[in-house]
Amino acid sequence: MMSRFCRYVDKCFHLQELVATLRDARPQPQRSSAAVFASVFALFASNRTSLNSLEKDLVHLPSRLRGVVGPRPPSIDTLGRVYALLDSASLRQVLVHVHHRLKRNKALADGDALKIVAVDGHEFFASRKRCCPQCQQRTIKVQDEEVTEYYHQGVVCHLIDHQLAVPLDVELLRPGEGEETAAKRLLQRVFANYGRFFDVVCGDALYLDAPFINFCLDHHKHALVVVKGDHRLLLQDAAGVFAQQPAQQWQDRQRTVQSWDEEGFTTCAGVPKPLRVVHTVETVRRRERVARQWQEKEETSSWYWATTLSQRQLSTQRLWRAGHHRWDVENACFNTLATHWGLDHCFQHDPTAIVNFVLTLFLVYTLLQCFWQRNLKAPVRAVIGTLIGLAEELRRSLGSPGPGPCDGRLTRAP
Repeated sequence: MMSRFCRYVDKCFHLQELVATLRDARPQPQRSSAAVFASVFALFASNRTSLNSLEKDLVHLPSRLRGVVGPRPPSIDTLGRVYALLDSASLRQVLVHVHHRLKRNKALADGDALKIVAVDGHEFFASRKRCCPQCQQRTIKVQDEEVTEYYHQGVVCHLIDHQLAVPLDVELLRPGEGEETAAKRLLQRVFANYGRFFDVVCGDALYLDAPFINFCLDHHKHALVVVKGDHRLLLQDAAGVFAQQPAQQWQDRQRTVQSWDEEGFTTCAGVPKPLRVVHTVETVRRRERVARQWQEKEETSSWYWATTLSQRQLSTQRLWRAGHHRWDVENACFNTLATHWGLDHCFQHDPTAIVNFVLTLFLVYTLLQCFWQRNLKAPVRAVIGTLIGLAEELRRSLGSPGPGPCDGRLTRAP
């Protein structure tokens, strides 16, 4: 299975040619950057959550990776050390090439006419003993004693409302820096690399301020952000307007949605363009078993969104759907990768190494999804079950040179 996966990514994305462009800061390397990358690529493809768990299986790499790695695989210490010296810009260009190939192959053609990305922050790991010059610090109480904790947090840009989970890029927060500052630095690079991939930037209530919205407008992108209690003036104005309007209502599965939608709000100081505010009240009927009896109950939630999009550009229902799909970055990216692929594991405590490991994980995660959805046939997917099952199958095929349990069902790879 691992051999077929390597043949697929090499044929469709020319991965070997891209890997040859990777560079690092070593003056006289004994192991090439491509060899180190191929080893880490096998680490994430086979669902390993630490470098030590990979060491004994590097001798079983398939021929296409073996041609890159060479007769002697790099040691685990070499992987961490080289990734701290690897040029992140060259690794980002590999990821950019893969995403552009996906777009040309119509793998990102689903969704509405307006494409949306979500930006959100994530804490990768924390330690009370180890730190580096770029660590952020906070003081917590442990058994009534104040302890300094060091952690790394980053901002991720992620395409939403697609069949594929597509993380585009990551940017670490610097010491004492806010999430919005790092998000602007991240989006500046994303606008340059993926300018035609999306039209709207979606964020939580942290991003509802004039500098961020104007930053998006200056780059010819729309903004869609959550409105919460911190934005009291905008909420009061919207509530006063909506109190005089009848609600629209529609049904979405077991969810009843009432919505109010109005344009022309100028309460957000510093934003030259009037904002549009959408308010929804959602009622969900849930059924649960209590004391051997089924009971139904209703849960109600209230949401406000502010956007620079007009009603003509995006309807109320589509905006409501996009606002909730912002959680794709949490569910399909952060939760999945942290639980099953070691996103929150510290492979090497170095800022450059952290970024490079995350970028490699994003690359492998995207390629695994493409292989799962666009290459494997339905009978094979039925046997494997899930994307995690595919990673476990790749791990089995990497750990032993013989055929895996699904190899007999595979047709010739394209």
